[in-house]
Amino acid sequence: MSLAYLYDCYLASGKVTTDSRNCAPGAIYFALRGDRFNGNDFARSALEAGCSLAVVDDESLKHTQGCYWVQDALAALQQIASHHRAMTAVKIVGITGSNGKTTTKELMAAVLGQKYKVWFTQGNLNNHIGVPLTLLAMPPGTELAVIEMGANHIGEIAALSKISQPDYGLITNVGKAHIEGFGSFEGIKIGKGELYQHLKQKGGDIFINGNNEHLTAMLGSYNGNVFRYGSNPEFEIVCKNASASPMLRFEWKAQDTGWNPVNTNLTGLYNLENALAAICVGYHFGVEKNLIGKALSEYVPENQRSQLTKTETNTVVLDAYNANPSSMTAALENFSQMNGTNKVLILGEMKELGEESMAEHRQMVHLIEKTDVSTCFLVGEEFKPHAPNKPGFFWFESTDELISFIRCNPIRNALVLIKGSRANRLERTMELL
Repeated sequence: MSLAYLYDCYLASGKVTTDSRNCAPGAIYFALRGDRFNGNDFARSALEAGCSLAVVDDESLKHTQGCYWVQDALAALQQIASHHRAMTAVKIVGITGSNGKTTTKELMAAVLGQKYKVWFTQGNLNNHIGVPLTLLAMPPGTELAVIEMGANHIGEIAALSKISQPDYGLITNVGKAHIEGFGSFEGIKIGKGELYQHLKQKGGDIFINGNNEHLTAMLGSYNGNVFRYGSNPEFEIVCKNASASPMLRFEWKAQDTGWNPVNTNLTGLYNLENALAAICVGYHFGVEKNLIGKALSEYVPENQRSQLTKTETNTVVLDAYNANPSSMTAALENFSQMNGTNKVLILGEMKELGEESMAEHRQMVHLIEKTDVSTCFLVGEEFKPHAPNKPGFFWFESTDELISFIRCNPIRNALVLIKGSRANRLERTMELL
């Protein structure tokens, strides 16, 4: 493969795609292989749709006009992205963690965007395909990029860090997410900690929740710059008077400055550390305090993450994008502190927990039983063995079954929490609430 040739082709249009149904004029199409598809099968369609070149790894297309053959199309995409990152002067902030990555990324982009031209990971493009696509989609003139990195196996964050080469970074937290892939909680810490290892080797700046003992232990000693946020008066960014009833509000200050009140559109105290991370990074980059507050107060969550919605008949906390034991526990604890006389839980099973799934779902039910709720709907096979046989608890095999039940038994005048893994698609219940 000629890296120089492919990069010149990319520079000519500035666009790449891996979807033959979404081809901007002149874009380069990378024919990736998946579990259920082979992108090579759509190379000709991509060219017909306006792509200037199709990068393929099927030998049958080796001499097809408009196709450029490589041994591995995914590797070629990653190499072009890595090269592009090295050729730009963009400063990159890398983010990973078990929970809160996307919210932290968006808050950080909102804060930095008050002063800089910022690009950031769109949606959930945070894996071995999404990170290269994010880097190659940076608009001209980008000064700072916030790159979200997700992983479910050891070695993935190291690989994504090698591609994106972040100059700064933070780990939001470590919790019981993707245990099946990482093997254990210790495996999760090793996998997420690969971002720290990259930054240490590069001499980059690290932002850290100084109150998080796991992160502090993972970081260990480092001679480079470390900026801490949390409740300790000695940290670079300090907070006090945090509450969420239901919207998060708090006060923060940097060393030797006055306190700054912030009212957000985020539900849950668990979002405090996400907001503080954005403040810490923004302050480090010289964003003025009033602009930091403006960005945080104007940010409105989307994508079913901690969204508070008032319908005609109910108040709903929609947090159905994903779920693991850590995030579900935090959501339940926050929900228990919210004021409401008729509280309803709609909870979907948690995925990718491997051998710990049985114990984690059992423990979650025990926590639910201690929560002051009127009704609890549990969805999915993982909850079935643990669903209590008592008034107020209902179990459904699927979201479709739950929807049928709610149609016949409407929920009215309730405070509702919807939380579950993406596979449950619990957001579909919203039309009935």
